[in-house]
Amino acid sequence: MTAKGAAMKRTPAIVAVLASFVVFAGCSSPQGTSPTTASSAPASVSSPLSLVVIGDSIPYNSQQDCPSCRGFVTQYADALAKATGREVTLKNRSTHTGATVPDLLADLPGLQAELTTADAIIVGIAHNSFPLNEETPCGSPVDRLSGVIKDWSKVDQACATASVKTYRPMYDELFATVAGWRTGKPTILRTINRYNDWVGSEQLTLTPEQAVKTVVLQDAWNTMLCESAEASGFTCIDVYHAFNGADGSKPSADLLAADYTHPSQRGNDEIARLLAAKGFAPLG
Repeated sequence: MTAKGAAMKRTPAIVAVLASFVVFAGCSSPQGTSPTTASSAPASVSSPLSLVVIGDSIPYNSQQDCPSCRGFVTQYADALAKATGREVTLKNRSTHTGATVPDLLADLPGLQAELTTADAIIVGIAHNSFPLNEETPCGSPVDRLSGVIKDWSKVDQACATASVKTYRPMYDELFATVAGWRTGKPTILRTINRYNDWVGSEQLTLTPEQAVKTVVLQDAWNTMLCESAEASGFTCIDVYHAFNGADGSKPSADLLAADYTHPSQRGNDEIARLLAAKGFAPLG
């Protein structure tokens, strides 16, 4: 894979996200804060609520990806504090390492202690296992110099179906494990699906036919992810259609930062709004 700016993308046709492989100096803690921060709330005798976030670099909010941006995770922590009248301790354990679904599954044992005691959990791991981010996307060879997919005929419904079949059991295991650690305890469980960062990219210059093919894969991927999450009691936040319109073909445009991979401030604001719109039950 080829590094592009602050995030790993394949260039230009595999330039869809690998969110995000480079770990920047000074960015080991997301959003420019210590690993654990507290959101202010009205005085309360209740103990602080714990919000734990796991996943890839979309919730991480590296300042190299989106300078001076206030991430949706921090905004959601503040909204949760306001809704419940309680202090919220935020532990953002998402990573800026190109994390995939298998990577997160491997990391779960080390996250178990914090997830087991979390009152609210956000899982953001929709991006990097997407089939167009593979070394041979949908089985197509890639031009070594340009990164362009050589055979777009392979990017089709069959590829979408195969990727869903491969990753559905992994997502099932991920969501069921995390939810299982909170069985019988009031918990907010949220995940986000994947927006389309292929259509509208100036680096990709996709043909209209190629753009449609990305939507076919996006539709199948997000349907699979959300169905898996909901089967374990998670609420799946539909970032995809908020960013890309009803049919998934609208460019994300200024909802993405300059790298056209990570959310811009406007994009972070929108994801935070979508999360808050789902309410804060059973905590508030």
